[in-house]
Amino acid sequence: MEVGIVASISLGVFLRFFRIDRQSLWGDEFFSVYASSLSDWTEFWSYIENDPHPPLFQILLSLWIRFLPNFTEIGVKIFPVFISILNLIFIFVLTKRWDTAKRFLFIFFISLSPGAIYYSQEVRSYSLLLCLTSVIVVLVHNLDFDKERSFSWICIGLVSVLTSYVHLFGFIFVGSIFLVYWLLSLKNRNPYAGRFFTLGILNVILFLPFIYHLTRSTKIETAAWIDPPNLVLFLTYYSLFYATSKKIFLLTFVVPLIVFVFLVIRNIQKRKERSTQFFFSNSTNFLLVAGFILTSTLLFSFYKPIVTNRNWIVTLPLLYLFVADQLGEKLKNKYVVFLLFLITLVSLFEFKKNFYNAFKEDWRGTAKFVSLNCTKPLVLTDSFPEFLSVYLRWNQIEGVQPLMLREPLDISQSSICVVKRQIGGNGMTFSSNLNFQKVKETTLYGFTVEEYAKVK
Repeated sequence: MEVGIVASISLGVFLRFFRIDRQSLWGDEFFSVYASSLSDWTEFWSYIENDPHPPLFQILLSLWIRFLPNFTEIGVKIFPVFISILNLIFIFVLTKRWDTAKRFLFIFFISLSPGAIYYSQEVRSYSLLLCLTSVIVVLVHNLDFDKERSFSWICIGLVSVLTSYVHLFGFIFVGSIFLVYWLLSLKNRNPYAGRFFTLGILNVILFLPFIYHLTRSTKIETAAWIDPPNLVLFLTYYSLFYATSKKIFLLTFVVPLIVFVFLVIRNIQKRKERSTQFFFSNSTNFLLVAGFILTSTLLFSFYKPIVTNRNWIVTLPLLYLFVADQLGEKLKNKYVVFLLFLITLVSLFEFKKNFYNAFKEDWRGTAKFVSLNCTKPLVLTDSFPEFLSVYLRWNQIEGVQPLMLREPLDISQSSICVVKRQIGGNGMTFSSNLNFQKVKETTLYGFTVEEYAKVK
C-alpha cells in the first residue's frame, strides 16, 4: 500500500506540473495576479476593495510575488501548484495513523482528482480552498486519536478561520461541519459538543469584519452572472471527480454513480448494527456534512444563484473520505482494484484531451498579436488595459501603450487597434469615430481585434 500511496502522490505531482504553461491567464486569474503584483499595499487594498471574495489568497499571492526573484508568468502559475502539492504532503503526514486501505484510497482520490488537478493550474483561490478544507476534514477525523489534546482543537480553529477568509464557500464549509458535528454530538451526548459550538460561534464572529466589508462593497451583486441550478451544474460538478464523455459514459459516470449509491444505501442499512458510541472519524458524519452543504446552497440558489461547480469543490474531501472508508475493505478484491484503476485511467485520458487545449481568454496571444500587427504606440481596449500591459512586459515588448477605450479621444497616429473582450467590456465602441474607418477584424480566443485606419 505504501508503494501505491507514493506512486499516487508522484503521479499527482507530475499532473499538476504537466504543461503548466499551456495557455494564458484569463480575466479572473489576472485580477488576482495584477492586484497581488502591486508593490504598494495601499494600492493593493484599493484595487481589491470591491472584490466580493475574502482576501487571504490575494495576500499570500502578493507575498509569493515579492518572494520571486523575477515577476514572471510561470512564477505566478507555480503558486497554486505549490499549494496543491502542499495539500498532498499534509494529507500524507496527517493520515499516518489511519487504516492502510482507507489512507491509500483517500490519497489516491485527492492526488488524481480532475478537479484538484484542474484548479492547481489556475491562479485563483480554489487550490488553497481545497487544501484547507482537506486539512480540516483530516484533523476532525483524527480527533478520535487527539480529542484530549487542546492543540488539536486550536489547529482546527485556526485552519477554519483561514478557510473562511479564502472564499465564501470556505465559510459555508466551516459553518456546516461545525453545525453538523455539534448536532451529532448533542444527539449522541458527546461531551465535546460544546467545543464544536464554540468553534462555530468564534468563526462567525471573526468573519464579521468581512461581512461588514461586503455589505459596503459596490460589487455585492457580482455573482449575478451565475445561472440558477440546472443540469449543467450537476454535470460539471461531477467532472471534479471523473472526466467523462459519451463514449466512456458507462464506465466513468454510470458505474461510479451506481457504486456510490450502493455504498450510501448499504451504510444506511447498517446503521442499526453499529455501536451507539460516537466516533469523530465515522465516515457517515462527513457524508452528512457534504449533503448539508450541497442541499442548503442548492436550495438557496433557487432564490439567489450562488452555486457553481467550482464552489462545491469543498465537498471533495468529504465525499472522498466517505468512499475511501466504505470501499477500503473491498481493496482485497483484485477485480475491484482493477476497475478502480481502469476508471481513473480512462478518466484522466479524457481529462487530458480537453484540459490541455486552449479554451479561455488568450491575453498572452492577444498581446503578441498586437505587438506584431498594430501601429504603435497607442492601442485601445474596452477592458483592463493593465492586464494587457503585464503580458507586454512579460513578453519583453516595448513601445505599446494600452489605453482604456473612452470618449472623446484625440488620436494622432494614422491607424489604431481596438481590442474588445468577448465576455465583457466597458460598453464603449470606436466605430462611431468619424475620423477612422474599420479595415480589418481578427478573432482570437476571448478577444476581437479591430483595426482602424484614419480617413484621408
